[in-house]
Amino acid sequence: MKKPLILVVREFDEFTRLLNKNGSEVINFPAIKTLPIEDGSELLKRIDSLKNYDGLFFTSPKAAEVFLQNFENKKEGDFRGKVYILGKRTKILFENSNFEIAFRADVNTAEEFINSFGMREFAGRRFLFLRGDKSLRAIPELLNGRAIIDEVVVYQTVENSIDENSFSEIGDKIRGGEIKWICFFSPSGVESFIRKFGKTLLNNIKIAAIGTTTAKKTIENNLTVEFISSKANAEDFAFELIEYIKNFE
Repeated sequence: MKKPLILVVREFDEFTRLLNKNGSEVINFPAIKTLPIEDGSELLKRIDSLKNYDGLFFTSPKAAEVFLQNFENKKEGDFRGKVYILGKRTKILFENSNFEIAFRADVNTAEEFINSFGMREFAGRRFLFLRGDKSLRAIPELLNGRAIIDEVVVYQTVENSIDENSFSEIGDKIRGGEIKWICFFSPSGVESFIRKFGKTLLNNIKIAAIGTTTAKKTIENNLTVEFISSKANAEDFAFELIEYIKNFE
């Protein structure tokens, strides 16, 4: 039986490795990349005043990465609050730090995360939310009117350039039925792919999304999502998709 060919809108990482190990062929197409913002002065100012906050919020590994690099370089700040972390990849980055981590392994969305603590955890307190420029800002929206949330953008999401040969190859393989699935990992990835290739092309392929937030963005573009992972992390996404393909194809 021929291995299914899957287009992964992401750079090669553990997700692709797991798909390969379990019998799938993968084409990686990193449509977007994240970069620290050029002017990091606002972040450094916030790091100097961490003692003014009851907690920090991180919902992306890149935000955590940029923060930790700058915090280590500054070696300043008298912070005794909690670091609230959504996502396994983000949590890993803090494992060797001295911060008090607040993490929930069984939640997938910001709303589930906040509800898992209860509003009393946050009411009347002040927090710093470190995020990217494309963040959906779910945390500030959920805590609006209940807590003070200061926000600082620490990274930006930009589109990767794509050479003409790669563009043509991917388009031809989708139209020819060679690529059976496409995997999306973020709303930004969905939007970037559509800008590059258009929506029509995606009617010829099965779409898989990591969690409900990415799936929602796909559906908003009038596209059908065949598979949505129950947990919003790459490892579970890979194993669940592998199992789905085995059972239903």
